[in-house]
Amino acid sequence: MASYKIPTLDDLPFGRPSFTMPSFSMPSVNIPNFEMPAFEMPAVDLPSAERVLGAVRDTAYVGVGLLVMTAERLQALQQQVVERLASLRPAA
Repeated sequence: MASYKIPTLDDLPFGRPSFTMPSFSMPSVNIPNFEMPAFEMPAVDLPSAERVLGAVRDTAYVGVGLLVMTAERLQALQQQVVERLASLRPAA
């Protein structure tokens, strides 16, 4: 069986390519130090599980309602298309 040598970078006729990163330095930025004003965070009452469940239920009802309205509208459009195509068909 014949063997085949896979070429590598060392086998290139012009030698291994080299790349050097250019030197650069980041500019220095002087940020002044100042005191942040003190403030109190207001107490926030978290909603109860019942309120969260009610919001999820309401969102689900709205989503289902939109789906039903979209399906009804698509059905009406389909009927209009069928009627329009039937009116365009030449009488036999």
